[in-house]
Amino acid sequence: MTQITPTDQVLLLLREQLQRSDRVRSRKVGPQDERPATRQQRIEALAAVKDLPPRDFRRALVRSLLSERLGEQLVADPAFEAVTGEVLRMIEESDEGRDLLDKVAAGFRGD
Repeated sequence: MTQITPTDQVLLLLREQLQRSDRVRSRKVGPQDERPATRQQRIEALAAVKDLPPRDFRRALVRSLLSERLGEQLVADPAFEAVTGEVLRMIEESDEGRDLLDKVAAGFRGD
């Protein structure tokens, strides 16, 4: 039986996000409702901010993935920021994780 480490879980989540991003980009965008912005729309809005440092954008990606999996109610908790920072650090320590996160970020930013 193969054990999945927390780093593996994060990498799987990032791969899933990249695949979802590719699917969203391939679909036509219809008229927008007056509904609150989705996570996807918020990330795309952040991606459009050219002055945002790359690490801050990567942190926002990780934060979005974690909030999606753990629940939006945790985002307001100060400990959530610490967890986000720790997960980002773990991803960046791995060459594979860093490359995947950079690829996802580039996909959103159109690089």
